[in-house]
Amino acid sequence: MLIYLGAGSLFPAQEVVQVSSSIDRVTVYPGFALVERVVEIPAQQEHHDFIVAVSPLPLLSQPSSFQTKALNESVAVQGVELRSRMSTIANMAQANELEKKLASLDEQMIDAVAAKAGIKLQMDALNNMADYENASSSTGWGLPEGVSERLDFLGQQMARYDVDLRTNQILIDGLAGEIKDIDLQINGARNDRGYRIREARIHCFSQLLDTPSQIRLTYLVSGASWQPAYDVRIDPDMTGVSVNAMGQVQQRTGEDWNQVKLVLSTSMPQIGLNPPDVPLRFVESNFYPSTLGELSAIGYVDKEAGAANDLIRRRGKALMQENIEEFDAAPMAEAIDYGITTQFLMPGKVDVAKNNEVHRFSMRTIPLEVEPERYIVPSQSELAYLRAEVKHIGDSVLLAGTAKIFLGPDYLGESSFPLLRQNDSTMLNLGIDPNLEVEYETIEDFRDDPGSFSLSSTSTITRRYRVNLRLSPSAQSKITVVVEEGMPKSNSDSMEVEIGELVPSVIDTDEAVAKQVEQGLYRWSFVLHPGETKRVRWGYELSFDEDSVPWVRQQ
Repeated sequence: MLIYLGAGSLFPAQEVVQVSSSIDRVTVYPGFALVERVVEIPAQQEHHDFIVAVSPLPLLSQPSSFQTKALNESVAVQGVELRSRMSTIANMAQANELEKKLASLDEQMIDAVAAKAGIKLQMDALNNMADYENASSSTGWGLPEGVSERLDFLGQQMARYDVDLRTNQILIDGLAGEIKDIDLQINGARNDRGYRIREARIHCFSQLLDTPSQIRLTYLVSGASWQPAYDVRIDPDMTGVSVNAMGQVQQRTGEDWNQVKLVLSTSMPQIGLNPPDVPLRFVESNFYPSTLGELSAIGYVDKEAGAANDLIRRRGKALMQENIEEFDAAPMAEAIDYGITTQFLMPGKVDVAKNNEVHRFSMRTIPLEVEPERYIVPSQSELAYLRAEVKHIGDSVLLAGTAKIFLGPDYLGESSFPLLRQNDSTMLNLGIDPNLEVEYETIEDFRDDPGSFSLSSTSTITRRYRVNLRLSPSAQSKITVVVEEGMPKSNSDSMEVEIGELVPSVIDTDEAVAKQVEQGLYRWSFVLHPGETKRVRWGYELSFDEDSVPWVRQQ
């Protein structure tokens, strides 16, 4: 059970230990992030009460979401107290701790410099002895007999001291770097003009003597979001498709995420967990609504979907506060599909700055089956549109998102994916195929009115069209071509439409026939080889009373 106390805490006065912490793992949701910090606690005396102060923490963190977990048995967590304060206060406490560390480093530097001086004195003495041996062949100083042996001995001693000197210099350089860094931190802390932050005070009890420990501190913070995006690379001959799923992350939470394990989740914590209440509607007598708002109030007129969505968002925000403490750390996994949510764990550790810029991370490669075709609506455009039906054959969900399309080395533009699960399909539009020439022409547009002596009053308009298709001889392979056109459908008994000759035959599947009857849409499909030409013809006859004015309306 977690205990949250205000500034007037019931805990007795205890030692406050300023500690370091680092963000280990972040789970990003649409609009929120679950941050997991590892707090490093130095060894304490056994059976000792103390307080661990963790700061600065972002103001956008949700107070009721803070949770702690001791990672070993060295300490027991007794409660968490949150404070909001100016960064200068926390920084001054941090500066005091840094100054203690600086004093320790200064002492180490004094010892290292003294050791360096001692080594140099030893090396000077050995140099003097070597000079003496070179000038005199007499024995002495307790050295081995023979000048060459004595010189070898001195050389070995000097080499050993040289190694000691270089090792000592590395230590001095390291201490100097640490001292400079701490000086900068102290100056920054003391000169900080201040901004408001949160500080978590974790009340602990030491259970083991002189044993360091760690605590995992987790909390939800707003100001973070992510969305999926895709890079789709298609082989120039359309025989293969590679889809690289990307996660685009933005955050302005107030703290940088440096070298963290990043998890991207499709869970929607801001919506809340509880469904909306079912509304009760009543019809009362003697009520005569005079406005659209009054009609809507008794259920006769539905409000726009946008208003309903606004209501959901408002309820979700309130429910978020009720349910926020129910969130636990995300499980460690590369890709887990829970049916209603999916999580992706980024490989390795990543950096995400708090500057709200887009950070793109590669999630995984998704296999797709592809069936390409060239789609043409001749009456609307003399361009052949390259598109492909893609089938998701991977083992994880493909989330809805934008897709950048590449054909070989060329960037074609941007399309989008709907949500796809295994074996789901969608159509991707991939741009224009310049290898397919399209020529559209009107073969006949003729009106036949009854003559003055005709017994009939019916006029007819006959219209026939043709499209000529030619695949360039330089095309890399044969292609599938789909041609689609709309024929007019009559909405009046005084006008009749008769479909003319369709060459070649149109697709006659049950679905295609239903579209012909309901929408007047006719579709052809065939294969073209490089250098091959194909013609498609269609038309209709419109019959109407000669006094009528026919108008083919297009939508």
